[in-house]
Amino acid sequence: IMANPHYLDNGDGTITDTQTGLMWMKKDSYLQNGHWINWFETQDYIRKLNDQGYAQYNDWRLPTTKELKTLYDPNKVNSSQLGKEMKIHIDPIFEKNGSGSHWSSEENGRYNAFGMVFNTGTRFNGNKKSRSRKATRAVRNSN
Repeated sequence: IMANPHYLDNGDGTITDTQTGLMWMKKDSYLQNGHWINWFETQDYIRKLNDQGYAQYNDWRLPTTKELKTLYDPNKVNSSQLGKEMKIHIDPIFEKNGSGSHWSSEENGRYNAFGMVFNTGTRFNGNKKSRSRKATRAVRNSN
């Protein structure tokens, strides 16, 4: 287990945020599955994680935008976004070269949903059917 005052690598593909008590997947859905997903597909992704009991847990869920925002740190660089000069500002303890845009659980009406952009720390509002460079990162309450 690597020492990091803020994040704890649990050695099982999960990272615990000691400040929020949230447990995150070390890999985002893009790194895990090798493809971008739309908002509807995030539901299947979470269901599969819970069905297989990823890291012995079956209470994984989609994060809120507020929870995603807690991962954004302008002073940290995880990696650059694929083929771009845009840096992904989350702790390097997370798996490298993932997606810079993560869907949240929050819908915005019938056709759109919110997410977070980790290049800029801003919230995005996207069509639920859009897969363009989008992924998600599953979370659970560790306490």
